[in-house]
Amino acid sequence: MKSGVIIVGAGPVGLMLAGELRLGGAEVTVYDRLTAPTGESRALGFNRRAAESLDQRGLLSRLGEIRWGPMGHFGGVRFDLGMLDEDHSGVLGLSQARTEAALEGWVTGLGVPVRRGYAV
Repeated sequence: MKSGVIIVGAGPVGLMLAGELRLGGAEVTVYDRLTAPTGESRALGFNRRAAESLDQRGLLSRLGEIRWGPMGHFGGVRFDLGMLDEDHSGVLGLSQARTEAALEGWVTGLGVPVRRGYAV
């Protein structure tokens, strides 16, 4: 298969990049070493800016019902973003696995193949 761009990793960043590049006209293929998504989550939400980016592409609604809140963490230490003057709340309790599934559906719908079981 010929591809102008190869993206290694079918996580949220790789899938989002694949979609953006495809929308820009690039021929993209995503490769991931795992034969199937793990269903595990390294994250349980994301910040407001990430939500805005997903919403700009019409992807936020694909995540289903979401919960917003001002809590954040760094290195496992939780802190309240509500203390800040600006609204820095984000999406809470949303598994990375659910985000990846929505993004994979989006990119495959754009014609981007996601090849699993390939180590690069």
